[in-house]
Amino acid sequence: MVDIASLVVANLYFSLRIAPLVVIAVGVLRGILLFSGQKREFEGWTRNLLLSILSIIFLPGTAVFVAIRLAMCKVFRIDIQSVGGSSTYGEINIFLRVDKPPRVVAVLASLFTTVVLSVFVSLTLLAVPAILLINDPPLVLLCSYVAIGVLFNTSIRSGDLSLIHAALRKRPRSGAIELVIVLVSLSILYSQLLGVVM
Repeated sequence: MVDIASLVVANLYFSLRIAPLVVIAVGVLRGILLFSGQKREFEGWTRNLLLSILSIIFLPGTAVFVAIRLAMCKVFRIDIQSVGGSSTYGEINIFLRVDKPPRVVAVLASLFTTVVLSVFVSLTLLAVPAILLINDPPLVLLCSYVAIGVLFNTSIRSGDLSLIHAALRKRPRSGAIELVIVLVSLSILYSQLLGVVM
């Protein structure tokens, strides 16, 4: 019999270990796609046709990622202006309130937790058919499809960077201290406790 609790813990541990790699890989991929689009003017209804098509294809994964992001914003009390579609790239997005930024540590904790949980959900979806011994190809494909969609969205957005910048401007001294503490803590976590070479 499969020990579900042990699998969940192992999956969470693995998600924690590979989270930085996922963010970097997805960031590079989305950056390449972003810079492949039009730089100065709109073409039709979008500035980047390929990125928009992929956003639409992976819409279920985007919805899962946005739900995780929204939940973490609520947990860390980050004000949200709205949740809606972005016509520029045809994707669902969370629009954060940069005029009322929270503390830097709250923004960074929210981002980190969102990334880890997104990776965790993706790996869980990929593993569910094997764990439950599901041989139904459509269900296996559906789980894989949503998992890839979640991973495709697991990146740091410009709105996140704007919120960090606004939080630093609101509390320059304490914000800078919080930023250093979080970065040092993450470095210790990954290099000493998880054994990941940064």
